[in-house]
Amino acid sequence: MFNFNKNKSTQTDAEKKDAAQKAIVVPDISDDKFVVMPQQYLPQGKSAAPRRVIPKKVLLLGGVVVLVLVGLFGLLYLLFIAPKDAIVPSAPVTIITQQPSQDQPAETATKPDSTETTVSGQAFDESNILIGSLSVIIPATVSQQYGSGIGVTVLSESDFTLPEDGTIVGGLYSMYPAGITFEEPLLVELLVSTIPEAYTLADMYPAFLRGVRWEAFSDYQATASGFTTTLEKLPSGPIAVILVTEIAATDTSGLVSTHLPPTVDTDEDGLTDAEESLLGTNSASADSDLDSYLDLEEIKNGYSPIDGTGGQLASSGLFATYTNATYGYQIDYPATWLADSLDQTNKQVLFISSTEEFFEILIVENPLNTPIADWFRAQSPSLKNVELTVSILDGHPSVWSPDGLTLYSSVDGLVYIITYNSGTREDISWPNMFDHFYARFKFGATNTESTAPEDTTDIIVDPTTGV
Repeated sequence: MFNFNKNKSTQTDAEKKDAAQKAIVVPDISDDKFVVMPQQYLPQGKSAAPRRVIPKKVLLLGGVVVLVLVGLFGLLYLLFIAPKDAIVPSAPVTIITQQPSQDQPAETATKPDSTETTVSGQAFDESNILIGSLSVIIPATVSQQYGSGIGVTVLSESDFTLPEDGTIVGGLYSMYPAGITFEEPLLVELLVSTIPEAYTLADMYPAFLRGVRWEAFSDYQATASGFTTTLEKLPSGPIAVILVTEIAATDTSGLVSTHLPPTVDTDEDGLTDAEESLLGTNSASADSDLDSYLDLEEIKNGYSPIDGTGGQLASSGLFATYTNATYGYQIDYPATWLADSLDQTNKQVLFISSTEEFFEILIVENPLNTPIADWFRAQSPSLKNVELTVSILDGHPSVWSPDGLTLYSSVDGLVYIITYNSGTREDISWPNMFDHFYARFKFGATNTESTAPEDTTDIIVDPTTGV
């Protein structure tokens, strides 16, 4: 009636298979309940082990760490290990390094300051136009020893009482340190911008002021616009190019600075008769040794006026040397005079002639190192507006007293006062001896033995030996 058998029997094989698949229930197994069979129970095959994959983040982080470490190591190497000259600027620079030879130590090949240096000064006129210059080329060995201690100063002609036997062309200069002998000579070049009309370089010569007159450098060469010379010792006086003019004449009036007239000069050669007698020259002849050089010129240039063979004045026995080790100075004076210190301090020393006249050196304290012109004016209100005559004493600025008989100079907190004391006389017997006296004055004497005696009431120097 219900025909059950018919429906059941009519189900196809495909339908039966599909129904069987639907009847299979797949269990839900979560990850945390999944169990892997131990390795020992797995079949042992020859297939390769599964490849482990490193995450990209780990690789990137590791690369950054390596780069940082390499950079840090390089910085530490440059700062603490690498030599100083290995550090180069960041800008692109091509560096060529020359390796020292096997025969030459590396430290010698890279020694600094191994080149010569140059110092110079330029002179300008009142219109600020360049008129000349002085340059000094300093060898490497001298430059290493003295550094910046060598220099050139441009001077003003108005600050000096200059000789009238020549005209300065191209400026007035000085070089320092004066009086030091260098291991190698310095090359000095004096240039002039304009040469006066009707003159040439043949009418000029380079010179330095020695005492009261210009003295030419012993060896110099003319260039296209000036002169060159080499010096192992820098002169103490100003330096200039001197033009010899037709109107130039030698001053034979005696002491240039003083206003007192000289005593009798029979042969009118500039030496007084008293000086001729002192030196052993002929008061009736301007050239006592007949060597074609005037007596006075020989004395000023350091030659004996009574030795026709060109003997030096220093070895003639006419002058003795006094050294004051206490205050560091040295002086030449006539050998037949007496040298006398007035006290045991050696602050005041007299050099006494055969007349009532004498030369004197007095030391006064200057603790503030006041410039000598200011110090001199401060001594008296009446000197405030006095026009001073400025000179050079062994490379140091000095001033003359208004009467021209006293020269003042200040060095290292001391004032050195050199005086011609004429007593009550209205003329002077020793003008050229005084010129020689201060022209040969030297600072810096450090001899341990002084010519001053223990008994200051007696003569301190033997006039025949100078000791």
